[in-house]
Amino acid sequence: MSYVASPEEIAVFEDYSSRPEFSQEALTLDFVTTEEFVKTVLPPNFKPAEKPTGHIMVGTMESQLCGEFDCALVTLDVEFKGKKGVYMLEMLISDDFPVTWGREVWGETKKTATVKIYRSGDYRYAHVSRGGVRLIEIEGVFGDDLPPTKHTSRSFEIKAYSGSKGKGLQWEPIVNEIDILEELDRHSAGVGRVTIRGTRNNPLHTIPIVSVSDLSYVSGLAKYTVTQEHGLGVKEEYLPYLIGRHYDDMRTFKVGNQWTKLQQNVEVEEEKFPTRHFKTPGFQ
Repeated sequence: MSYVASPEEIAVFEDYSSRPEFSQEALTLDFVTTEEFVKTVLPPNFKPAEKPTGHIMVGTMESQLCGEFDCALVTLDVEFKGKKGVYMLEMLISDDFPVTWGREVWGETKKTATVKIYRSGDYRYAHVSRGGVRLIEIEGVFGDDLPPTKHTSRSFEIKAYSGSKGKGLQWEPIVNEIDILEELDRHSAGVGRVTIRGTRNNPLHTIPIVSVSDLSYVSGLAKYTVTQEHGLGVKEEYLPYLIGRHYDDMRTFKVGNQWTKLQQNVEVEEEKFPTRHFKTPGFQ
């Protein structure tokens, strides 16, 4: 591939990009939060779902689009234009091309991280780490496989870019409406523990999780289809949500000595990592 794509290379890119499919193996769970919290994190024209619920997924994926990668998602149930779907708070991914493609094509909130999933008999363990902190840990014991099933859902991805001069938004955000079909060849239910840690750049500790569900193990194919593109209906009002979800706090990075003159950077205090532990309903 050259620095200027040929017609054939453009056709390949568009063919792969227009029919993304993923095989997945993951541990998942649902959680209940508060309506007040959901309202504080949703951008204009999004509404909380009837019940303030969310979902956590940690696992691995292969694709015909961008190879194999590991993935962790934290989502909230929402409504947009009268349709039910999920809104992404966190998307933590293990490799650069899946991050690049997802952020640029769909507007996903992807950041790089290390994600692992392990299995030993009926026991499974998954975790995601970023910046040296293990943000999510899921560990449980699972029962026999349940019959294969299909599951449909919808995701809303907001495609927006900060201004070229570093201030404001470049254009009005677009909401990509994505339909998801999961064909689960294997899945099972489990009980266990969940640990959540928060950082300044991944503030999972600010989610007031009231309770968590039993665990699920899933394996199978997931097909994603962009069915519609909508204008969000606002421009600069979306900037706080873009910066909050897509970018790390720049004050957490070391400022070069050219600017600090060897003076200690005390703008950000030494960070602590609040930790919360949860047990599924059937776990003793």
